[in-house]
Amino acid sequence: MSVMTNHPIATALRSLTTSTGMTLALSVVTTVTLVTALPGCTSDTTTKNASGSPTSNEYLLSEKPESPVSLTEIAETFTPSDDPEAAPVASREVVLIGRIDAGDFPAFQEDQATFMLSELPAEGHGADDPDHEDNCPFCKRRASKAPKAIVNIVSKDGTPLPTDARTLLGVSQGDKIIAIGTASYDQNLNTITLNSQAIYKPQ
Repeated sequence: MSVMTNHPIATALRSLTTSTGMTLALSVVTTVTLVTALPGCTSDTTTKNASGSPTSNEYLLSEKPESPVSLTEIAETFTPSDDPEAAPVASREVVLIGRIDAGDFPAFQEDQATFMLSELPAEGHGADDPDHEDNCPFCKRRASKAPKAIVNIVSKDGTPLPTDARTLLGVSQGDKIIAIGTASYDQNLNTITLNSQAIYKPQ
């Protein structure tokens, strides 16, 4: 299952532009390596609700993952090597940190556990002020060049869950989260796609 192209998240990506004016579009990861046996994951306490759908417990981490990296840093790991014989990287396991935000568009997809992340402000530079980026020229320039990330919360077979992430994970617009999963990056679209089964939400 892929993110529907007529959904507000897809519309947001098509409407957001990079500094060169290229229109962003939705990028869907094609190679999935499922994340299993993650430290701090509470999968041993997984329960199901009345409808049989999984609750958030199996996707939420109880301990903060070590060394999360920004969207920009993730994108840089996919930058083509200067070595002409080096094989391109299709996907890699990452620990990513960002804020749930899609600018003027909805950040969540209502019919599946998919949402958009934006770059956090530079460390020590208004990171705890959600309105800082709107008022800081430095942060505005940085955010305009940073990639976006589409996060899919997936089942064991790699399919995005048909549950709103707000219900599944208890997250909201503007929340800072850390996600572990398999990422791919489309350099032309400046878009990361992350398939994840492990989310940490700072208290």
